[in-house]
Amino acid sequence: MKSTLALILLATGAAFAQVSFVSAADAVRPSLVSIITDKVGPAGAADSNGPALTQTAALGSGFVLDTLGHILTCNHVVANYDGVTVRFSDDKAYGGRKVVVVGLDPVTDLAVIQVKAKREFVPVALGNSDELEVGQPVMAMGSPFGLEGTATAGIVSALSRWGQPKSSGPDFQDFIQTDALVNPGNSGGPLVDVRGRVVGVSSFIRTTRTGPTGIGFATPINLARSVSDQLIRNGRVIRGFLGISTQPITEGIRQALGLRSRDGVLVSSIDPGQPGARAGILPGDAIVTLDGKAIPDARWFQSEVAGRPPGSSVKLALLRKGAPLSVVVTLGAWPTVAASPAQAPEPGTWLGLTVRSLTGTDRSRTGLDSGVGVEAVETGGAAARAGIHAGDVIPEINLAPVRSLTDFGQIEKTMTGSGRPLLLRVFRGRQVFYTTVEP
Repeated sequence: MKSTLALILLATGAAFAQVSFVSAADAVRPSLVSIITDKVGPAGAADSNGPALTQTAALGSGFVLDTLGHILTCNHVVANYDGVTVRFSDDKAYGGRKVVVVGLDPVTDLAVIQVKAKREFVPVALGNSDELEVGQPVMAMGSPFGLEGTATAGIVSALSRWGQPKSSGPDFQDFIQTDALVNPGNSGGPLVDVRGRVVGVSSFIRTTRTGPTGIGFATPINLARSVSDQLIRNGRVIRGFLGISTQPITEGIRQALGLRSRDGVLVSSIDPGQPGARAGILPGDAIVTLDGKAIPDARWFQSEVAGRPPGSSVKLALLRKGAPLSVVVTLGAWPTVAASPAQAPEPGTWLGLTVRSLTGTDRSRTGLDSGVGVEAVETGGAAARAGIHAGDVIPEINLAPVRSLTDFGQIEKTMTGSGRPLLLRVFRGRQVFYTTVEP
């Protein structure tokens, strides 16, 4: 009887979770975006004209925060970009001047961008990451490998993970660990509970030489909300800065230094000229209290200092070679990275298209040396009705070559007002097709 009841409860729970995930995905999908960025980086040896550069495409995800078009994503998705394109679940894409990077925060690997366009923005519902529990079902949504609108389900595998290897930013935040499958392209996408509330932002995965391990990490939404609020308000996150690096006091370190307990942090390095150095703190010092409060671990200490405003003072109790010492430090401001201006689109809105010159990414995707790239497609316009998407490349109109924006403009002058449908050859990656556009 008990086993039968257990099976019934298990089946009921599975059915409930399935229905809940369907509802959750439906709730988040209108707010979910794919982010395509062109990144410029060194290609190898420099020549007489300076360093050689190459242009590659990167994929990421994000989600709408408010009705003004602010979108939360990861810093590593949009930092050092040359151009950003944002595509919504309705297949409408925006780029160029319509996408602005509001602020970057490498420390937490978060960023806010804004789409400035006339459309209805649907914000996500935000949950409370402090209420998460291990074993709770969650769903990761995003664009892994460019497969837009993908949802993968799993559970919260662990909470308060920190000290994990990742590509950007000092690690003083707690991460949510999940087994919901996360792959390249998911970065910046939402981690969602069964009620459709965003509880985290997918940040990075643990990998091995053989590939992903099924372990993903997400920034808790409570931290992300605080960071995004500051980025929207100030364009940056303002944090207190000591200019020192610290580490936990292990049992071996405690014994070697003759400390009574493992409470506090050990100073491992000092940035010259920064507040800690000016206050006389030295490598090897053990910091045991901050403003009279015992320091339970390095993570608490880093977060506490970062949460203080620059210009404020903190009193630190130290042990230097076993001798007590007290210092007062006036905090500086955490170094920040300014957002780069987005690449401006080149003019051209004929047929409901905004077009641009080909980028290196366009050429590598299509194998073409000439043509025009589709920067954006007007909703309901002629090009949209013909199935043209942002990111497509047009090398030919009415069997005539379109080598550049000049050619595109000349054909526009010739065909405007003719009333005839236009035959466009379109490259979508290596896929090639013709389509007719009714002006």
